[in-house]
Amino acid sequence: MSHTPRPKVLVIEDEEPVRESFRNFLEDQDYEVFEATNGREGIALFAQCQPDIVLVDLRMPVMNGHQVLEKLVPQAPDTPLIIVSGTGHIGDTVEALHLGAWDYLLKPVTDLNMLEHAITNALERARLIEENRAYQKGLEMQVEERIRELNEKVAELTRFNKMAVGRERRIIELKRQINKLLLELGRDPQYKSPDVIEEDPSLLD
Repeated sequence: MSHTPRPKVLVIEDEEPVRESFRNFLEDQDYEVFEATNGREGIALFAQCQPDIVLVDLRMPVMNGHQVLEKLVPQAPDTPLIIVSGTGHIGDTVEALHLGAWDYLLKPVTDLNMLEHAITNALERARLIEENRAYQKGLEMQVEERIRELNEKVAELTRFNKMAVGRERRIIELKRQINKLLLELGRDPQYKSPDVIEEDPSLLD
């Protein structure tokens, strides 16, 4: 019986009560939770644990959430990053979305079911992106294989065509020689149109 690994969530948050609340709730929902107290620590932990999703606060010491996004989005564009913002400034959230955040929640998150809903939606979106990429890759491989087969057929037909062209030239040459010899004997040419191969199909055998 196969065991499906628990989704891994990285929480980058400097407020311990918030981290503890998220951790307790998410572990009850069967998530594996990793915690970082600032952006720099979070980036280092991201490289170690390779989470499926990241929750990141915007206002933190050492390195803020915007700086985290600037580092992580280019590094892992398919990993969902959800902003948990307590700044109260919509401009901060808009900037975070422009930097690559997938979603945002406003603190305090009094209903943790909203947190789970945001995580579930983001993970489902990431899964669909991965499935689409795998389908696209498979389709490209099929198309490339078909192109390879067709190219091989083109090459094969080209070789046969070259052989046929060479054969036709030889036949024309022979017919001209026959007509020339007959003329030297004072006879009429055997072939009225020696350049027309179809005139004597038996010579093609």
